[in-house]
This record gives sequence, structure tokens and C-alpha cells, in this order.
Amino acid sequence: MPSSSKRAMLATLTMLLLGPTTNSLAEEVVQFPSMSYRLSDFQKARDRARGENSRNSSATVISGYLSRPIGEDRHPAVVLLHGCGGLSTSHRREAEAVRDWGYVVLVPDSFTPRGIKNACVSERRDIAPRVEDAFGALLYLSKLPFVDPTRIAVLGYSHGGGVALRIAMQSQTTLYEMPDELRFKAAATYYPPCEILIERPVIPTLILIGDRDDWTPASHCETAARRQAGGPALLSLTVFPGVYHSFNFPIFAEPRQIYGRWSKFDEAASKRAASELRQFLEQELAR
Repeated sequence: MPSSSKRAMLATLTMLLLGPTTNSLAEEVVQFPSMSYRLSDFQKARDRARGENSRNSSATVISGYLSRPIGEDRHPAVVLLHGCGGLSTSHRREAEAVRDWGYVVLVPDSFTPRGIKNACVSERRDIAPRVEDAFGALLYLSKLPFVDPTRIAVLGYSHGGGVALRIAMQSQTTLYEMPDELRFKAAATYYPPCEILIERPVIPTLILIGDRDDWTPASHCETAARRQAGGPALLSLTVFPGVYHSFNFPIFAEPRQIYGRWSKFDEAASKRAASELRQFLEQELAR
């Protein structure tokens, strides 16, 4: 086969696998360490007394999918956190949509390096390691020459939404081995477990959820929103009537029960939620 024909075939195959590249660069797999906790002064003094070097144990190495818009300018960025079932093509499709709005997007895979298949049952729902992954992703993005480190948001789905809410309540990074001034500027969530939200968010936070969600009840989000009354207006809640969990994933066009709970796609709610998310990101990550 002539070399020109081989090049044409390769170009066609690349387009089929990666899709059009007129508005974005191809997705790539990257790796970064999950964030380590900062050692206390007591721990450092103890280690010095023992003649030991003060250092944390090795952090978990996380793989992630990174995609970016075309252009050499510094772009705002989003860390996108998957749900309890792990990273799926649905999350990567969501990431592509956010990228096409002009954001660099990093999607960490928190489960594979830890040998976790899913975290959908109560005894597996610990989100603490995923908070560390999110801050590790934040630090990684902040060092890229095409990312504006002052304009990075976290976006979480379901279990990942719980991680985003935990970050929204603390936002600060003084617990971790990273620059004190580096932090997420905003948090957005799809159908998160709002019982986590026991304190006021300290950064702008968006919650998108359906009122028929039997995985993460909207009533918990409404209770959390009422607790914010009288304080800074940092929490925005939209409850979609007649809508279930995973309403933005077309894979659930045929309603499905998983662990006895429903997931169901809703095209109208999905489009409205995407519009609200885009507006929220544009507002909160503006220069």
C-alpha cells in the first residue's frame, strides 16, 4: 500500500476513534500522585529527635484523562469526578462537553489503582481518598502551562458529587503538601449525597438533582439549602420534578434498577442542567 494511502487510512482511523479535533486537542492519559497530608510541627520535631527525615508515605499514583481546547492561552479548568460505579464512557462524554465550552478537563480514575470495582454499597462509600485525588488533580493542573491556576473548579457526579461537597465545605489546602494559595474556585454537583453538607460551603456551589432520586434524595439537599438561609448566598440548588438519578446519562434511556434503586435518563432535564452548569462555570471562573 502506498505511504500516502496509509497516512489517509491512519487519519480516518484517528478521526473515528477520537472524533473531530477542530475545537479541541485529543484526549491523553496522564498520571499524578494523590495528595499527601502535611506533617504537623509535632511530627517533624519527633522525627528530628529520632534522627529521621520527615516525609509522608508514598501517595497513590492516579491515572486520569486530560483534554483541552485548542489554543495556547491559559484556560480555566475543571476536575471531573466519577460516580460510585467508577469511570465510564458517560463521564468521559460529559468531560468532552465541558471541554468544548472552553475548559481544560481532567477526569481522575480513583478506583482502578486501588483495586476497587465500585463504591455503591454503604461499606464502600468512603470518600476521603477521593478528596486527596481531587487535590492531587488540582495541583497537577496548576502546573500545566495552558491552565490558569486561579480558575479551577471541581465537578462531581453522585459519589463524586459527595467529594465535591466535602471540598466545597473546606476548600482550603492547608492540610495537604501543596501551596496554601492554591484552591478550587467553585464546586458543581449532579445528584450528590447531600447529607454530607453539614457546614456552609466556602466557595460557590451548584447542586442539580431530581425529586424522584432514590439514590441520593433531593430532600437532603433541600434541608441543607434551608440551613444556608441568612448567610452568604454560596449554594444554588435546582430540583427537577419527576426526575431520577443519572438523568443526564443516555445509557439509562431504558430505566434500570441498580442495587434496588432507579436510574433514568431525562433529555429535557439533562439539557437544562447542562445549561445551568455552563452558566455557573462561566460566572464563577470568569477572569
